[in-house]
Amino acid sequence: MLTRKAVSIDSVEPAEGREGTVVTLRGRGFAPHVRNNCVVIGGMGACARPEPGSTDTELRVRIGPVGRATSGDLLMWPGTGTDIHTEKVDYAGTLLTFSEVAVFRNGAPVASAGIDFRLTEVSPDTYCADFEPAPASRVELGGFEGGSVLRVRFPSDLALPSRTTVDICLVLKEPTLAVDFSAEISGDMGVEGCLGVIAKSIMTNAAFLGEKVFAGVARNADTGEHELYVTKPYLENGMFVVHFGKSS
Repeated sequence: MLTRKAVSIDSVEPAEGREGTVVTLRGRGFAPHVRNNCVVIGGMGACARPEPGSTDTELRVRIGPVGRATSGDLLMWPGTGTDIHTEKVDYAGTLLTFSEVAVFRNGAPVASAGIDFRLTEVSPDTYCADFEPAPASRVELGGFEGGSVLRVRFPSDLALPSRTTVDICLVLKEPTLAVDFSAEISGDMGVEGCLGVIAKSIMTNAAFLGEKVFAGVARNADTGEHELYVTKPYLENGMFVVHFGKSS
């Protein structure tokens, strides 16, 4: 893996926003391949995707779907990634067709902006994970069922036929790995199939970097909620945001 110099962030403008807000970071050491910059914002409340035209001293990012209205530091790191990814993943009759994928490791230490960035509004149809101990008996995670996981809870009455796209932003630490993609959903629109194909796509795309990431889907018999779990060896923290939308 190539190693880059540490990033320095001198300023961030503005200091609050919601999905779609463009934020400008000024500093040094941003990756020349714009999609190899991973930015998490509002205390890991949302990801922010780099915009075209950014440079190694000025990085413009657009805030993605927000799962929680929260506040906290803006963190970023330049990654070493791959332009190789799968175009389609199918699972039990449900198909994901990808329009954009970024998968990469950190190529430099994580940089802190040292600010309190506020996410002002939750995005519709967006779900955010909790970092917690895994319930060992509920899901199979490659032998790591007893460790820490990111768990996203979906309501028992979740219905997806009218929602035909999904955006995923997953950051797993440490060492840091990011999986960020947009895809169209087709075929069987049952909840278990849709969540299952998301889980499979996370594992498949992470494998292109040689990373062992495990994901699984379960239904909580006590609450009726659908649950999506993600973990990897040595997982210490992370964030996972899932957004369902409609094709334009």
